[in-house]
Amino acid sequence: MSAPLTSEQVNYLVWRYLQESGFEKSTFSFQDDCRAQHLEGKFKNWVKPGALINIIQKGLQYLALEASIYENGTVGTTKVFSYFGPPNGQEEPTAAPPSADVPMEDAANDIEMTNSLPIPAQLHEESNGVSIEVEAQKAELLREPPQTNGTVTPIKRSHDLATTTAPEVNGIHSQRTKRAKTAAAVGEDAMIIDGISLPDTTSEEVRATIGSSIGVQADEYIQLDRESIGVYHLSPLDTSLDSAARNCKFSPSNKNSLAVSLDTCHLFNLGDELFTPSQNVQDLVLFQQFGEEMSTIAWSDNGEHLATASWDGLIKIWDDKGRLRQSLKMHRAPILSLKFHPAKYNLLLSVDGHSKVNVWDVATGKLKKQCELSVENSVNEKTTPYDADWVNDNTIVAVGGNGAVEKFDLSMPLENGPHLDSIVRYEGHDAHKNVSSVIWSSGHDMFATGGEDGKIMLWKPSQFKPVGILEGHQDEISFLQLSHGSDSSESLLASSSADGSVRIWDIENRICLHVLYMQSPVDVLSFTADGKYLAAGAQNLIVMVWLTETGRLVGMYDAKPGEDVLSVQSTMEDLSWDKEGSRLAVAVRDQKCAIIDWKTLLNDAATKRLR
Repeated sequence: MSAPLTSEQVNYLVWRYLQESGFEKSTFSFQDDCRAQHLEGKFKNWVKPGALINIIQKGLQYLALEASIYENGTVGTTKVFSYFGPPNGQEEPTAAPPSADVPMEDAANDIEMTNSLPIPAQLHEESNGVSIEVEAQKAELLREPPQTNGTVTPIKRSHDLATTTAPEVNGIHSQRTKRAKTAAAVGEDAMIIDGISLPDTTSEEVRATIGSSIGVQADEYIQLDRESIGVYHLSPLDTSLDSAARNCKFSPSNKNSLAVSLDTCHLFNLGDELFTPSQNVQDLVLFQQFGEEMSTIAWSDNGEHLATASWDGLIKIWDDKGRLRQSLKMHRAPILSLKFHPAKYNLLLSVDGHSKVNVWDVATGKLKKQCELSVENSVNEKTTPYDADWVNDNTIVAVGGNGAVEKFDLSMPLENGPHLDSIVRYEGHDAHKNVSSVIWSSGHDMFATGGEDGKIMLWKPSQFKPVGILEGHQDEISFLQLSHGSDSSESLLASSSADGSVRIWDIENRICLHVLYMQSPVDVLSFTADGKYLAAGAQNLIVMVWLTETGRLVGMYDAKPGEDVLSVQSTMEDLSWDKEGSRLAVAVRDQKCAIIDWKTLLNDAATKRLR
């Protein structure tokens, strides 16, 4: 007989689930309330990954068995059990089948009465005691998508499928609102690819092959894995240091300068001979804080300042030579976002996972303003901010929980020290869901926001309601990024989602130019500096690269270490192009940072085609 779970054990299981699933902000909030992290030493060696999901699944199996036993003691195998209601619109049986001691006449009458709606024959068929319909549902989820016009359909791996075992599904980490989701209930006409429900075909959208934009076929593209020529794995020169990457950012001004957060931050000078025997990689260690994991890093647009942040809230400012300039210590929670002012490079925005959005002058190390969202949660606490961006020198916009989108005027006089309240609260997003991303487009004089409601909203700073809504994603928005072409008025917006798709938008005309499908929830995006290419990284550790103009798939990198291996700790964390679009850095937790020699690979592919 098993002992009942204590509240302490339940708290630990929930905390582990949030941590393993990549809900970093929720993990922090939960452990702040119940101190579940202090139970790690007590339970860690006893609780396996995916324990909460495994317990729930075992409980559902018991409920399914219980539901299949009728009052007269007979056991039915044709009843498809669902805790959330009858699947696919089926109605639950209202009476048990006749048992052996029921008179045949009564049984016949029951059959006649209940057969007013014909029961499909397959419901009565069984194979080794398993309902054929259940097998058919599994087969539908596992079926290969069609191959069209020579497009290569990537091989399925066990961790991609909707029937993945609980530890693998639940164990996928993430950094930016990353949630491993599958379709719980899908219409009969919906297309399912590796557990992701694709939207129904409309008059404006035809079916797309995996990886390509709608109506565009990727007949040839570069396919790479960890062992491919043209992929270099970056390690600290001191082999005793941790080499697992968490963030990676190329300098905007120096194509060879790459900042990578490992156990602490490292500033690498890759040189021009990285992919030759004469390579000479230089590694400068930027010590952050003993025993604290790195959370995020950011460069100023001129490449003169590098900001590094850790989970204890400490921010350090370094110059491009790796010399420490400032230590900023006002945060008391993990830093979720860092953004330098696009023109005044000494100004920095920092967002923590509790309640603060701070504005700094990194030249002096002075805290200029401290902002908090006005929206309160259900226990009258300040809502957690998730992101913020600059509108101009004196205006910022911050987003967070409970649908919060708020504007702050930095020029307002201070009455209570550096604390500053918002002056505008924009209304449009679902008030019960989080808004996780915001990005300002100076060329359009508007900003875009996205979050759990799956909508991208466009705002003018002077208007309280959205001026446009971009719809099409079937799940929450995980990332927003603008292209950085030469003409800011023609810049495009890219969005990624937990629905397994990437969309490229013309925000001036409010239209979707390309829909790009991946096989897993998408976590991170990166445009080349000229906006020619867009790279996206997904939770199944696949990176895809497309031509922005046409939406054609031109490259795919598989970061998984083995054929059927996906570590619980391995998650797609970051992507970064160098300033020339020649090399792409890929950060996967629990792996070395990979550098892809993109330009050389493209040139080699073009040469082969000419032959």
